[in-house]
Order: sequence, then structure tokens, then C-alpha cells
Amino acid sequence: MKIEIVKDDGFYMEFILKDANPAFANSWRRAMKSHVATLAVDYVDFYMNSSYLYDEILAHRIGLIPLSTNIDKFNFQDECVCNGEGCPNCQVSLRLNVEGPKVVYSGDLISDDPETKPVFENIPIVELYEGQQLMIEAVARLGFGKEHAKFQPVSMCVYRILANVVIQDGCTNCRKCIEICPKNVFGEKNGRVVVDDDFSCTMCMDCVNVCEENAIRIEETSDYVFSVESVGQMQVREIAKRALLAIKEKSQEMNKLLEEL
Repeated sequence: MKIEIVKDDGFYMEFILKDANPAFANSWRRAMKSHVATLAVDYVDFYMNSSYLYDEILAHRIGLIPLSTNIDKFNFQDECVCNGEGCPNCQVSLRLNVEGPKVVYSGDLISDDPETKPVFENIPIVELYEGQQLMIEAVARLGFGKEHAKFQPVSMCVYRILANVVIQDGCTNCRKCIEICPKNVFGEKNGRVVVDDDFSCTMCMDCVNVCEENAIRIEETSDYVFSVESVGQMQVREIAKRALLAIKEKSQEMNKLLEEL
């Protein structure tokens, strides 16, 4: 298997996984969503909330704020020396004490750890009016996307099969495929219909259905086009690498179990 990078700006990447199979492609997709650890707020202690929103709503909003940090310096709580009671090695506290009138943003959270802070400072949490106050302590810990969506490092992680579009003998250049294709896969050159961009083909089969001469053939390949967008805690390359390591660890664990049978 090989990987060809098509587009990469750090937090959005499009790449082609070549010479693979659907099982591995789907495993990688699921691993990027569910088996890459991130830090997120797990619970919130409310000392004062006189806003118009219930504690549960605010806790849910704060939990979904993506946090950037050095993941490797934290332990999972069930593996920490504190036995899950909570310590600086496995959790981080973020505090908030503001009074209205004011719109409270994610950037108002003050973290105990300088490296741990919201990825974006302009995420609105609640609007406080005159005389209203919000005083809380939010505690963040490591977790996986399979536990809760707030731990997912990606907002989008999809793939599609890369198609091979072939125009066969018998094409009468009626141009119906050019007119109906939503992805502009076909074009015209020297009076002949040609394939301009089969990379964009989504295999909707509209061109095949409209062609009366059956001159268009769309073949599946063993290549897969991935589109992955990071929430912001880490770059897509790092997410992809950690997902592959998770697949490797689980494969080794499965082999060990099979050997014991």
C-alpha cells in the first residue's frame, strides 16, 4: 500500500490510499475517529450560574470545546499512579469566573496548564446580562472518540473508491454525459468526448444510464480517496499516524489471542 497526498494544509488533508482493500480503508477511517486519544472536558463543577442556561447545557457546550495540548505528557486515569482520583498527570482544570454584561467565550477559560488551552478562543459559551455571573471549574482528561464525540479529533473523515472511467468504442459524441455529469468528469477535445477528471468521479452512474450506446464503463479500483478534517487539537498527519499505530496494536493483540487458542 502507498499514500499519495493530494491536498494538505495541516488541518484538512486529501490523500489517496493505493493498492488497499475496503476492510483496511474502513478500519483506518474508524481508527481516526474512535481510537486516537484527545483531551476534553469530562465534568464541570458549578459554583455560581445565574445565566439563562441550565448547568447541563453549559457543561455540554464546554465539553465540546476542542483543547490543544501535549497529549503524550498525560496518562489515562485508569493507568495513572493516582488510581483515577485525579492528579496533574492525568487531568487539567480550567476555571472561569465572569460577570455580565458580557458574552463568555472559550478564550475566557483559564487553564492550570499553560500548554492546555482551547484551540479557538472565539467559541461562544453563553451571554450574561447585567447582574448575572458564571463561576465554574471544568476538568479535562484523555479519552477516545468511541466514548463520546467530544473526544473525536476529526470533524470529518470519509473515503470513496477512486473510479476508472473509460469511454469505449461506439461513442457517437452525443455529449449527453458531459451535460448530465455533476462533477464535470467529461470534456470535449477535437470534437470527441474525453475523460477530463476521473479523480472527481463519485460513481453516481448518471453518465452510464444516459448513454444509449453503452459506450461508458466505470470500473472500481483498489485506490481510495480520503478526505479528513481535524477539529484542531492536532494536524491530520498526526491523527493518521496515531490511528495506524492503534490498528497495529490491536492486530498484535489479536494475533496473541489467536496463538493462545
